[in-house]
Amino acid sequence: MGQSFKTYRDRILLSEVLSELFDSKPFKIAFNFKDEENGDVKVESFKDPLDNKIDIIFYNIKNNLYELDFSVNMDSFSNFNLKYSLKDYSLLLSTVAQAVSQFLEKYKPTGLKIEGEDSFEKIIKNPDKEGQKNSIYKFFISQIEDKGDYMIDKNIPNGIALMRK
Repeated sequence: MGQSFKTYRDRILLSEVLSELFDSKPFKIAFNFKDEENGDVKVESFKDPLDNKIDIIFYNIKNNLYELDFSVNMDSFSNFNLKYSLKDYSLLLSTVAQAVSQFLEKYKPTGLKIEGEDSFEKIIKNPDKEGQKNSIYKFFISQIEDKGDYMIDKNIPNGIALMRK
């Protein structure tokens, strides 16, 4: 028995395309972490292959709970001068996932919140883009390496959390 083209397109083909797109090798695989006085943890800034400055920060919210933030050229929301293709963006997310994996292994936080902040300018121009980053991040977390210590909590308002079991 076959399936409708719509089912194939919406479920199988889209999943395969996203898997292939987001199965990109990170452009950096080893990271230097710096502990800040306020409890935050910063990854030493580095450049991507297009010479953009990448910053990754794990903000200490409280009691060994952190929130992930990363920026390209010091902008977490959008950068109108940035010339990233979809493939470049997937390489960036793969790199951030690699940094998150190493952070989890080294610091063993109780929880890590990952939230995709929407760009207000993009939402005003196209309301359908609201929540788009969170949808992408839900897929990108599949690249985070875990040795069975964490579970995914999707009940966090406006995001996802990795919680220690």
